[in-house]
Amino acid sequence: MGEWRLARSLPVLAAEAGLGAAQRVHHERWPWPALVAAKLVLDVAMILLLIPTLSELDIDPSARPFAVFAWLLVSWPAVAYWVLVRSGRRSYAICDGGLLIRRDGTGTTETIAIPWDAVQSISPHTRRLHWLDGGKQRHVTLRRITARDALIESVESRHPVGAPLNQRLLAGTGLTAVAAIAVWALSLSPFADIVMADRAYYLKDFASLCTNTGTSYLKSAPHTTSGPHPAALFDEEHGTDPVVTSMGNGKATATPDPDDVQLVACSRTVRREVDMICTYDGGESSLTFHRARYRIDVYEARTGRRVGGQTVEVDDTHSCPHWVVLNRKRGHEEDLAVPTKEDYQRIIEGFATGRPT
Repeated sequence: MGEWRLARSLPVLAAEAGLGAAQRVHHERWPWPALVAAKLVLDVAMILLLIPTLSELDIDPSARPFAVFAWLLVSWPAVAYWVLVRSGRRSYAICDGGLLIRRDGTGTTETIAIPWDAVQSISPHTRRLHWLDGGKQRHVTLRRITARDALIESVESRHPVGAPLNQRLLAGTGLTAVAAIAVWALSLSPFADIVMADRAYYLKDFASLCTNTGTSYLKSAPHTTSGPHPAALFDEEHGTDPVVTSMGNGKATATPDPDDVQLVACSRTVRREVDMICTYDGGESSLTFHRARYRIDVYEARTGRRVGGQTVEVDDTHSCPHWVVLNRKRGHEEDLAVPTKEDYQRIIEGFATGRPT
């Protein structure tokens, strides 16, 4: 039945059982601290799974906040719905003429009406309530219940008793603490910098500076006035994977940590010209070689500001092969000259050391 529907049905059930009006309702409570802690752990695990998944799918890092928000927007209401609506538990209604216990479970419901004159005893130590039902003694243990001490006092005094102020303050403090933890985790912690795309989690995240104008990573290392300037270079052919990187200290094999990267270089084709055309099968098939010019723009990772750049002319020496495998239906293929990895390494080393060529 769910807690909300159950709460609405209790006054009707109390009247039908001859107990009069329901004055106060106590619910069997969930272990909220454990439940919330488990949900937060699940959220962290899910977010840590989302980040590499989105990165592997080459989805722009700016999509992370939306993905995280969508997960939280769906998962927390789902948990609340399951706890408050779908899950079964007991509710205890203090009525004018007795105590009404309603148990709602998966496929089963149970209503117990206990007039005040049928109550025999209630132990403050074991929290066990004893009463007579048709001459037979029955009992129920009051375990996790909202304002349980107030419920016990209500049964003993035969009228509703409000929850002590300290219990309400404790509950409010607990909810405030949970809210504070959630706010800290999602807005103030280092983890939030990754979710909000203020900090690069992978080197490939920096590729967004090449594809989206105005992108920046506010938590990246600032571009210092003197070297070294750890850097990463991306081009259109390799997508979000960096072609080369540099620490700016002469160690070509070292890869900078994303938190240390100051500069991001983006290689783009700005001009292409036909260099040679090789024809086959009487002109039905062809292979065209192009020479090209590339512009390499260098940006500060922290601000997205352009700090330099240069152009590179690539004109490879070609000769027509005797035979070639063509993939397209028309049999016309193109080959574009591209800078070598050594060329890119030389260029990025220049910017990383502060001495661009």
